[in-house]
Amino acid sequence: MPRLNRRSVVGGGLSLAIGGMTSPLCGAQNWTGKRVLVVYHSRTGHTRTVAETIRRRTGGDLVEIETVAPYPEDYQALVAQNVEEQRSGFLPPLRTRVGDIANYEIVFVGSPLWNIRLTPPIRSFLSSHELAGKAVAPFVTYIVSGLGNSRKDIADLAPRSHILDGLAVLGEEAMQADNLVAQWLAIVNSQ
Repeated sequence: MPRLNRRSVVGGGLSLAIGGMTSPLCGAQNWTGKRVLVVYHSRTGHTRTVAETIRRRTGGDLVEIETVAPYPEDYQALVAQNVEEQRSGFLPPLRTRVGDIANYEIVFVGSPLWNIRLTPPIRSFLSSHELAGKAVAPFVTYIVSGLGNSRKDIADLAPRSHILDGLAVLGEEAMQADNLVAQWLAIVNSQ
């Protein structure tokens, strides 16, 4: 079972070591009255799995971010496209738009990390939606980079948002991350 550790939760420059706590952080959390949005982009399904867990535990609305032009299925072609998009700063046009974002007070933003950054579709979402005054909680799936530059990407693209502690889940452990997500949500809910 995954555990929160120094690479799992990082917020405001402060690393939190949680370990294998079972109480009170693993208990039920009260999200009643909080308008929660969970947005995510997922290629392999790992980030989708974590997003669905967050939605289930918070009762929030779930939105998958999709691009107008789909990304290539071929991994090498995807990597090459991502490298070029990051180099040029290209933000792909999105099929997905959240029209009532002003109604949400907390936005969970989920992405796999591509070259330690949020994916271009998530960066495009952040740049095209007004998140000023919103609490934004990043969650990522990764192979080697923990939270990577996810907080910096959010700070750059949504500079007037309030960035909460982030969660990094090793991609292959996404299916077993329920307790990890619960512990992190307890922290986020108290901020």
